[in-house]
Amino acid sequence: MRMSPRERMLVAMTGGTPDRVPCSPDTNWMIPAKHTGRPFWDVFRGGDPPIWKAYNDYVKATGLDGFSHHGTYHVPRRAGCEETSEVLERSDERVVVRSVFRCPAGEVDRRTVFLRDDAPAPVRKPITDFAGQIDVLRYMMFGDVEEIDFTPYRRAREDMGEHGVVGLCMLLPHLIVQLREPAEASIFDYYDHHDLLATFMREWEEYLLAIADRIIEDELAPDFVFFPNSGAITMQSPDICREFTLPALKSLTAKFKRAGIVTSLHSCGKERALVEMAADETDLDCIDPLEAPPMGDCDLREVKGRFGARLALKGNLHTTEVMLRMSPEGVARAAREVLELGMPGGGFVLSTGDQCGRDTPQANIAALVDVCERYGAY
Repeated sequence: MRMSPRERMLVAMTGGTPDRVPCSPDTNWMIPAKHTGRPFWDVFRGGDPPIWKAYNDYVKATGLDGFSHHGTYHVPRRAGCEETSEVLERSDERVVVRSVFRCPAGEVDRRTVFLRDDAPAPVRKPITDFAGQIDVLRYMMFGDVEEIDFTPYRRAREDMGEHGVVGLCMLLPHLIVQLREPAEASIFDYYDHHDLLATFMREWEEYLLAIADRIIEDELAPDFVFFPNSGAITMQSPDICREFTLPALKSLTAKFKRAGIVTSLHSCGKERALVEMAADETDLDCIDPLEAPPMGDCDLREVKGRFGARLALKGNLHTTEVMLRMSPEGVARAAREVLELGMPGGGFVLSTGDQCGRDTPQANIAALVDVCERYGAY
């Protein structure tokens, strides 16, 4: 019996055998924005359309098995917080925006460049002194869980329908390179302020567990909970990941497993050590993108043989050498090779080793769908 994309994904993500291998290359950001035909700043700054809608529309137009990263929720700021923004520069190619966050502990500002035909990029991140700004950071990151609003997730889930799954995102504790200026200073924080950083990481985990309780209590029943921890090994180290990220992954996956909620982890870059931690020490259901060298360190044959009975796997076509640069015929050959390694026994989603680039030919995406239709049936 032919399954819907949503049914197919859920079966594969929980280690089962669907009607065929799902085809779900990671096209969550750049390609859908380009597909709208609008300046990228309309999507990423103006929400016209919001990126979740752009992705859903792209999935529906191309016949992919949707795997959305865009399940969100709103946690209101705690009392005394406000954020304002102003445009500092505007041209035909870019808009530079300054955002100022004010709270009882002080204020910080960040600057972001929104581009016409590319993803936004930070110019200046808000945290320049971790120890001195930790109270501001707490106000920025930890909102009022009692007032949480899951309407954004419900909207994205309803719009997706049976075209795929929508993940409710929860970012696990890690060195805050995305907020720290400069990013590498977070490594110095690890050694210079280790005890303070460890306390903050425990607070972060407790905050996520409180959100998890609300998800379960409200009977939200998301398709899955998604941990989008890019570079969890590459931007930290296996040891730092084990100290700060793994404890939260353990506690959250155990809680969600008891509630019957599927969990999935993303960590681009090097990931082999994290796959082993997740398989042996957590209740995680699915992991991606299993990047191949040189960008990653995962050999799909070895990972499938060692962990395929425990974890559902999603990956791992090379995003540049295969998806961007090959002809559709070359993409099809590479996809068949990955399919032969990953599909036996079920629990596999054909995907890419991280995000497909903006200029990935649509014919190459279509080649993946064709391969799964023709050769991925069980």
